[in-house]
Amino acid sequence: MRVHLLTSEDHRTFDTAVRTFRRIDGVDHGPFPRDPASVAFVATEGDRVMGWAWGTRQRHAAGYSQVQLYEIEVVEPARRRGAGRALPTAFLDLARREGHQKVWLLTDAHDTAAQALYRSTRGEPSHHDDLGFWWKLGAKAGPSGPEDRPDRP
Repeated sequence: MRVHLLTSEDHRTFDTAVRTFRRIDGVDHGPFPRDPASVAFVATEGDRVMGWAWGTRQRHAAGYSQVQLYEIEVVEPARRRGAGRALPTAFLDLARREGHQKVWLLTDAHDTAAQALYRSTRGEPSHHDDLGFWWKLGAKAGPSGPEDRPDRP
């Protein structure tokens, strides 16, 4: 299984992922991969999309940049084969390379498998949301003052 970052040239692959995981068809998904704030990875076997992770780059009001990991999903036959861990790992690696200070997401309180995955990639539960996880990235990830509390994504 191969995990790779989608670019604006990969609109067909992105369309396939949206149809597979969001079940949305007949919509032009081209603007998402062309938007510089967008991030999308897919896990593939040959030309089959087996998983995806997508989100957006953001500028926080406190002055730093962060990335929201909006969704991770893997098709049933590909589960327990490493894609679930490889997708957020690739997402986190990109965020580090780009110099973002945090990655954050929201998850369902009852989804213990997802929470275990996030913990296995060193995500920590948010202190202000029951369902939030976030990752500090790099040396500058600590709080810079009261307006940038460590318990805020």
